[in-house]
Amino acid sequence: MPLSLLSLGNALEGRYDYEIVDGNFEANAVESLARAIREKGIRYLGVTVMPGPQLVEAITVSRELKARFPELVIVWGGYFPSLHSEVVLKSGFVDHVVKGRGETAFVELIDKLEPEGTVYDRPGAHGVPLQGDGGAAPFHRVDVRRYIGKTCLGTRTISYHSSFGCPFLCGFCAVAAIYKGRWTGMPAADVARDVLWFRDNFDVNAVEFVDNNFFVAEHRTLEIAERLRHGGITWWGEARPDTLMDFSDATWRTMRDSGCKMIFFGAESSSDEVLAQMDKGGTQTSDTVLQLAGRMKEFGIVPEFSFVLGTPSDDVDGAIERDIRYIRRIKTINPRSEIVIYIYSPVSFDDADLLRQARKFGFTFPSQLTDWLDPVWQTFDLRKNPHTPWLQHRHVERIMNFERVLNARFPTISDIKLKRWQTATLKTLGAWRYKLGFYTAPWEIRLVANRLFHYRQPEIEGF
Repeated sequence: MPLSLLSLGNALEGRYDYEIVDGNFEANAVESLARAIREKGIRYLGVTVMPGPQLVEAITVSRELKARFPELVIVWGGYFPSLHSEVVLKSGFVDHVVKGRGETAFVELIDKLEPEGTVYDRPGAHGVPLQGDGGAAPFHRVDVRRYIGKTCLGTRTISYHSSFGCPFLCGFCAVAAIYKGRWTGMPAADVARDVLWFRDNFDVNAVEFVDNNFFVAEHRTLEIAERLRHGGITWWGEARPDTLMDFSDATWRTMRDSGCKMIFFGAESSSDEVLAQMDKGGTQTSDTVLQLAGRMKEFGIVPEFSFVLGTPSDDVDGAIERDIRYIRRIKTINPRSEIVIYIYSPVSFDDADLLRQARKFGFTFPSQLTDWLDPVWQTFDLRKNPHTPWLQHRHVERIMNFERVLNARFPTISDIKLKRWQTATLKTLGAWRYKLGFYTAPWEIRLVANRLFHYRQPEIEGF
C-alpha cells in the first residue's frame, strides 16, 4: 500500500487534481509517467525516495523526465532527500526538496508556484469523507487489491500506517534524524475502523502496522487491541523493548487475544556502551532484551529482534563476538525469537555520536547525487556490506557466516514458501555448526539456502 502517496493525496484532495503512479507495478516507469505528463498536462512530479534500490530508480526516472520535459517541476521527498537535501538539489534535475513530513509543505509549495487563479478546486469536496466508510486516506485512488498478499501473518495481508515519527532520538536511525523526537498517532478508534473496513471490503485477515513505533502509548495500543479482539485479524508492529516491558500483563493478554502474532524490536547491541553511543534514550539496556524475550515466551507472541553489528570501534573483532554470544543467549531463553542482523551504515544525522566516530575513521557520504548509482552505494543502505573503512573483509564474513548458520538452525517463520522437508534440511545443516559455534565457510548452507531454496531475508525483503 503506497501509504506515503495516499497521505500526500489526502492533502491534495479537493484542491489540486493528481494521479498516483506506483513504480513497483510499472514495467517502464519513465514511459508511463511521460505519457501521463503529455496527455494530462502535468506540471509537477512529486517523487518519494527511500535509500537503496528505490533511489536508483528515482535518479533514473527524474533525470530522464527532466531532459524530456524541462518545464516539469520535480519535487523530491522522503527519507533520502530529507537526509541529503544539498546533494539532491545540486543534481540539476530536482527542483525542490521537501524535508520531513511533506503533505502540507508540498501543497504550500505548489500554491506558491502556481499562478493566481489556477488552483484546482472541486466544489463540495472540502470536509467530505474521502473514502466512504474507509477512513481518511483516499483509498479509492489506488487498486487496494494489488497491495494484498500472503504472508506469515495471514493469507490476505495488507500494510497500514497509523502513526508518524518516534519520540526517541537513536543516533543510527533515519526516523530520528527526520522527525527529531516527534510522534503523532491516529486515534485508536479510527485505526480499528480502517482495519475492519479492509476486512469487510477486501477480506483482509492480517495487518502489518508499519509505523516507525506503533506501541508508543499503552492506552492507545490497548484500545486498538480491544477493538480488534474477535475481529479475525492477526497483526504485527514495531516497538522499543523498554516500552513494551512497561506494559501491564493485562495489556499483553489483550494484545495476544486481539491477534498480535509478532513484534519487531530494535535490540541493536549487546553492549550498554554502544547503546549509549546510539543515543537509544529511555531505559533500554542489554538486560532489557533478555527479560523481554522471556516475557514474550510467556504470552506466546514472537519477538523479532534486530541487531546492528560492526559499529565504529577500535575493537571490532571483540564487539562482533560479544554480539554473537548475546544473540545465542536470546535464542536459549526464547528459541522462537526471530533474529534480524544488519551491518552498521552511517546515517546523515549531525547530532549522532556514531556518525562522528565514523568520520574519524575516514567515512564520507558521496558529494554528487549520481555517485549513489555506483554499485557500492546502491547497496549501502541495505546494511549488509556497506564497505565502511573500519570494517575489514573478515569482519563482514564473520557476521554473514554467523547469520547463515543461525538462519539454518532456526529458519525464519516469515518464509512461508519453505516446505517442511526444506526446513528440516536447513536445521540439519545448521545444527552441528551452531552447537559447536563453528561458522567458518558454511558453503553447504549457502548452496542449499540461497541457490536451491532461495531462503527469504526478512531484513531486506520484509514479509
